[in-house]
Amino acid sequence: MEVTKNNITSRLCPSYANGIKKVQIGCGPHNILTDWWNVDIRPFPGLDQVMDVTQPWPFNDLEYVYGEHFLEHLSLEGAVDFLNNAWNSLKPGGMIRLSTPSLEWVLSTHFTLSEPNAEKRISSTFAINRAFHGWGHQFLYSKEFLTSLLENLGWSSIKYCEYGKSEQPALTGLERHGKVSFFNGYPSVWIVEALRDNTRNESSIVPYTNFLEKSYITYVRAGH
Repeated sequence: MEVTKNNITSRLCPSYANGIKKVQIGCGPHNILTDWWNVDIRPFPGLDQVMDVTQPWPFNDLEYVYGEHFLEHLSLEGAVDFLNNAWNSLKPGGMIRLSTPSLEWVLSTHFTLSEPNAEKRISSTFAINRAFHGWGHQFLYSKEFLTSLLENLGWSSIKYCEYGKSEQPALTGLERHGKVSFFNGYPSVWIVEALRDNTRNESSIVPYTNFLEKSYITYVRAGH
């Protein structure tokens, strides 16, 4: 895709050798980044490309992939496909940055096991179910599982970051969904960066995805 204005090329998609090599996925209508290639599964004004990121990507040699409050909207199976596609499309040394709600924070803030008041416990029951299902969420991540998922899909140098902060200038100041709050030491959002290098062991991917299938995905498919 080549966008022109007055016959002057203004933006080139990542498929071009000199195209934009930073892709923001699931950007929505209000978080378009001017120096990134913005994609979403739905068309919005200002969007660069409509794209289902769980399907193979048409890009190679990307430098960065970024998604804010996106991962939780995918099924776990879709998240695996997305992370594999991102890995395949990044160049060695390329990085991904993702933010996603913290399961630990949701549990800590929405339900108190020691609460003696029955009405409050009932209210908390509704609150925690709203948190799980709100805004089309499909899967919430604990820090341990998110780390395990990335590691087992071949990502390295996994690092958890503060809101808006990164050692990479291109990944600094990107978040737009409000500040992170803390409760019992847990952030409301996990913000993680990971590196795509050449150490991925392809033979270990299938056993890990089989583990995910057996542990969770099969139950969802069966409607449990």
